[in-house]
Amino acid sequence: MKDSMLFTILAGVSIFVLGQFFLKLVLEPIVEFKKSLGELSAFFLREQSKITNAHCTVEIENELKRLSSTILANKQAIPFYKVFSMLRCLPSLENLNSACGSLNLISHYISPNNPDNDVNVCSKIHSEMSNVSTHINVQIRYS
Repeated sequence: MKDSMLFTILAGVSIFVLGQFFLKLVLEPIVEFKKSLGELSAFFLREQSKITNAHCTVEIENELKRLSSTILANKQAIPFYKVFSMLRCLPSLENLNSACGSLNLISHYISPNNPDNDVNVCSKIHSEMSNVSTHINVQIRYS
């Protein structure tokens, strides 16, 4: 009788510990990653007119760089990222790197100190925004 009660208690504690291990090491980093994708979406929707017209401040440029680096940093915290990307739960490594590269290009294009501001910069920004949207599946435009 005492053995079965001890076994039941140990099984319950083991299941709780394993559940917390899975929660802290796998699920929470994925939630943080998805949250950073949501912040990126909110940022683009909030600042869309300034970004698409390349009339931004240094703060907007720096925020875009911060979001790009945060997304990559949050990806690093996810164990077995390749497995989750193969299951289509998360963007593939190639798509994620391509999208973050596009984010850095956009931050360069919108920089108030950019000497390359020309007529085609708006079309370049639109092209890179499309790349971001399709590669990491976030909504960055209202249309």
